[in-house]
Amino acid sequence: MNANKCPRGIRPKVSVLLAGTVVLGAASAQGQEPGAGLADSLAAEVSALRTEVERLSDVTERLEASTLGTTVPAATTGGLTNSAEALDQAAASAQRWGVRSLWAVLLLVLTLVVVRSVSWLLTRLAERNARRRLLLLRMEPIVRTTVWALAIWIVLSAVFRVDTATLLAAGAALGVAIGFAAQDILKNIFGGLVILADGPFQVGDKISVAGTYGEVSAIGTRSTRIVTPDDNLVSVPNAQIMGQQVSNANAGALDCQVVTDLYLPGWVDVGMARDLAYRAAITSRYVYRKKPVVVLVKDEIHDTFVTHLKVKAYVLDIRFEFAFMSDVTERARAAFREAGLLPPWHGAKPYLLMDEEGRAAAPTART
Repeated sequence: MNANKCPRGIRPKVSVLLAGTVVLGAASAQGQEPGAGLADSLAAEVSALRTEVERLSDVTERLEASTLGTTVPAATTGGLTNSAEALDQAAASAQRWGVRSLWAVLLLVLTLVVVRSVSWLLTRLAERNARRRLLLLRMEPIVRTTVWALAIWIVLSAVFRVDTATLLAAGAALGVAIGFAAQDILKNIFGGLVILADGPFQVGDKISVAGTYGEVSAIGTRSTRIVTPDDNLVSVPNAQIMGQQVSNANAGALDCQVVTDLYLPGWVDVGMARDLAYRAAITSRYVYRKKPVVVLVKDEIHDTFVTHLKVKAYVLDIRFEFAFMSDVTERARAAFREAGLLPPWHGAKPYLLMDEEGRAAAPTART
């Protein structure tokens, strides 16, 4: 072994051995006999040195074998290799999932922007085109649902690469798990899908359900929003709608029938009253003249004997419903008073007396 390459642990022991050898040599030269204690010490140092040399030789052989490419025992290197490969695979898998999650988030955000843009565009076009308003409003929930379903499918199948069988199995398991935890929410979601598929009403229709009457402004996954005549927005759960009767005033048509109730004293000329009510309806700017105007007469007893006129006519647009009712009532009342069918004190609930000719006399106090 080269002296320069001698390990540090051996050098002190070699120095001690050499010093002992020099002392023994000097003692022999002078004719003196070395001491027994020194001999024993040197023997022990030699034995320790041999043991250290053997150990270092074994270590040197292992290092040379590793440097020259000799196979290292599997017990030493197998665990390290497997651990490194596992760490590399975990890092690569985490990187792939991170990139896929980022793409999924970007795609969902883009879908949200597209859905809101399309909804805004369809609403604007519907408000500018009265004839196609109902058609454009009905397209909005269908487009919204279709775009979201397509986006979720792309995220699961293309981004996360979930096959159809796994997706169906996971959906079934998830549906069972959610079914027990959120039954009411699922009922509303399925109710919304049934409303879109069956079509008992659409966006823009005038309906009456659950004690609420108004125009349907939106059909969502959880509830249906209705704008009442008082301009209140009411949200009715879809499950509640599916379990009740729904009255649809226009059934998808832009025009709808409006009924206006008029009341006159029982002694009036019914023929004249019916003609005046008809003229008030047919000359209104809100009436749809391509459909018939009908006036029905009915006798009723309230505080006194009255004649009930029911004017049934169609309006050009369902949004003119209450404007038409007000217009017909005002025009008919003015015509009735001009024709003498209404006394000046009409509406004050007087006690009417009839004169000999059958005309209303001045009101008197009830006795």
